[in-house]
Amino acid sequence: MGQYFKAVNTDKQEYICPWCISGGAKLWEWAANPQGSIFTLLLRKSDEGGGGDFYGYHKGCDEGGPITAPVSHIAGRWAGDRVCLLGDYDSSGLYQELTSFRNISRELVDEWNTFIELPNRKLRFNAKCSCWQRE
Repeated sequence: MGQYFKAVNTDKQEYICPWCISGGAKLWEWAANPQGSIFTLLLRKSDEGGGGDFYGYHKGCDEGGPITAPVSHIAGRWAGDRVCLLGDYDSSGLYQELTSFRNISRELVDEWNTFIELPNRKLRFNAKCSCWQRE
């Protein structure tokens, strides 16, 4: 079987389930597939934007100028927080506590797919995932 990982923010008590975003859960799968790129959006930190940025020319920001578009609920959400890829074999017991954390996978998929316009890099939300069914 192997060890399965979820992206976890211990400061905000949030997580992203790889199966909810239609990805794989092994560390290699996080690294080798589009789902691993989500950290670029979650960890983005800047109060200005420009072309190619989340708050780029199509989002209401001049090159190197202040952000005038509505602030994203996902872009930069985890910047500065304690974040990890948490394995289910980890001895801390935190993986088992994730049922009390907030699953932000759906919000992430929606925001990611708006940002990434390449069809083969988009994520698919899996509403049939067992962790999503608990919510």
